[in-house]
Amino acid sequence: MKKWELLQKYNKLLGEKRMTRIDGISGNSNKADIENAIACLECSDEQLDKYLTVIELKYPNVHRTISGNGDYKRHFHNRLYVYNTARFVLNYA
Repeated sequence: MKKWELLQKYNKLLGEKRMTRIDGISGNSNKADIENAIACLECSDEQLDKYLTVIELKYPNVHRTISGNGDYKRHFHNRLYVYNTARFVLNYA
């Protein structure tokens, strides 16, 4: 896919998830970052809950901070952070 096609898909998914943006993702981002954000947005909320459980077990202080910020599934930074961190822990721990 071309970068502008990825950005269109990204913007469509943002609308479906009722989010305005994901921190660090814009038209200047590289394709890999945009594809990662798309994968994060395509991830189901149930799977994100499981990922948050992984973070709770590995990093309890981070979990407390994320939980204290409200709905992490709609937060512009926390959704991608939970997605990336949990996948890293599961792949390399």
